[in-house]
Amino acid sequence: MWADALDDSGVEAAIAEARRRWGPTGAISFADQFPRSRLLVGELRGGRFWIHGRGSTWKAAFADADARGIRASRRKSARKSAR
Repeated sequence: MWADALDDSGVEAAIAEARRRWGPTGAISFADQFPRSRLLVGELRGGRFWIHGRGSTWKAAFADADARGIRASRRKSARKSAR
């Protein structure tokens, strides 16, 4: 499953989408501490990766980023930062 998400064309498409959304700081990452949503999308600023979304597929990660953007995310971390 992860091999499909990390194939060269999938990674290149995800990088292109991140850069389209967030400009030159747009980036992707892979986090092994999240068992179900390891694919991360966001921005790399000042040596730190800012997560905008995560999911089990790149499509799901970008959908999570969209939901967080309108404060519709069901994740606790997104609700805490909205306060």
